[in-house]
Amino acid sequence: MKKEQNCLISLCNNKTENDCINRNLFGAPAKSAPYLKDVKKGDIGFLLNYNEDILIGIFNVQSESMHMIDSEAFNGYFPIQTRVKPIGNLERLKNASAIFRKVGINTRKRQKTGRVPIPEFSVYSNIFTERLLAHFKETNTIKTGTDTTSEVNTTNGSSATQEQELLIHDKSKFNDVVGLDKVKTFIKKRMVDPVLDIDTAQEYYLRLGGGLLLYGPPGTGKTLIAQATAGEIDAQFFELSPSIIQGFPGQPEKKLEKIFNDLLHLPRAVVFLDEAEALLASRDKQQSSVMQRITPVLLAQFARLSRNRFKPILIIAATNKPWGIDNAFLRPGRLDQILYIGLPNTNDRINLLNLFLQKRSRHCVDESFFTNKKHIELIANKLNRYSCADIEQIIDEAAHNAYTERKKINLEIIESVVERSNPSVNKDQARQIEEWGNKLS
Repeated sequence: MKKEQNCLISLCNNKTENDCINRNLFGAPAKSAPYLKDVKKGDIGFLLNYNEDILIGIFNVQSESMHMIDSEAFNGYFPIQTRVKPIGNLERLKNASAIFRKVGINTRKRQKTGRVPIPEFSVYSNIFTERLLAHFKETNTIKTGTDTTSEVNTTNGSSATQEQELLIHDKSKFNDVVGLDKVKTFIKKRMVDPVLDIDTAQEYYLRLGGGLLLYGPPGTGKTLIAQATAGEIDAQFFELSPSIIQGFPGQPEKKLEKIFNDLLHLPRAVVFLDEAEALLASRDKQQSSVMQRITPVLLAQFARLSRNRFKPILIIAATNKPWGIDNAFLRPGRLDQILYIGLPNTNDRINLLNLFLQKRSRHCVDESFFTNKKHIELIANKLNRYSCADIEQIIDEAAHNAYTERKKINLEIIESVVERSNPSVNKDQARQIEEWGNKLS
């Protein structure tokens, strides 16, 4: 885009829609003021009528969000107001909640708005502006050669590339993650609770964002923990793909800067770097000239987020080769919280087995697993040093075998799969990872 245009999504219902359109005004309750502070003139606005599940647009934002621009609007119920101007003829797109899901905007149901899910936040970065505009282009709301093109900037295809680099995922919560109780407790106290109680956290001058490195054997739930952290604070969850380093000289650096600029426009975000050693590689071992340029850019962007002390943007990196990460990323203000995610213990393995079995229809699983705890315990004891992913694979294989034989999943079938399997993590791998953590601490 020629310039950064945030996406403002304002709510209305059948009673307030006319005020919004006739007065060229978006309104919000007083408690929304902190979430609208990033709105600026030139942003793009959309109006969601949650009674009808209809998205109305497009609007050009004419002012910052302020208190009582029009005291007669909305009968005084929505004092935080933003002046807008329609661009062309306002188009009404049905099934707005489906559109939001398609473009990657997380929604949730609220009692006051009835059954229709609404966006979690009011303001989104220009990535989402581009995606929503694409839907209106399909209805010819934006027509090439008209005056609207001066108010809505078009892209040259960069958004498609960006979508490959920032992958959006559905969020879970800590209750959806089996085991890892100490890890979840630590993250909740250090990273989740301050974001959910911003006023008190600011009084103590606590940092709301920050960096976290999760290290441990593969398949132990590092990605699930990152996704659940995003779910706990109702944040957008992004996975930063290693494909970011692809392109002509200078392009990867520009793409990274743009991504981090976009993040600063989001109310809350969790950025996840899986196999972090690929993007945060130690400079002593770097062979690629691209990585030699990328590392300083990432270090600078991490430091930039750290300076935004009260911005709830979390960087979570995960690796099973922590020694491959440059030490500069582990210094204060970057990935300064480091947690070990180990293989599941006996109790965790029991809970995992129960979870994976309960995902199947009850009539497909031998009833003894639900009435006799010893059967689950017997299998769990045989799976010492097996990862979460290993255990899921064993139950998947047992389910497939039972399906082929048209039998119920029983103890004999699972044990036969266990006898033919081996843990994916060998002792030397686990020992090397643990020794790295011991040296660091």
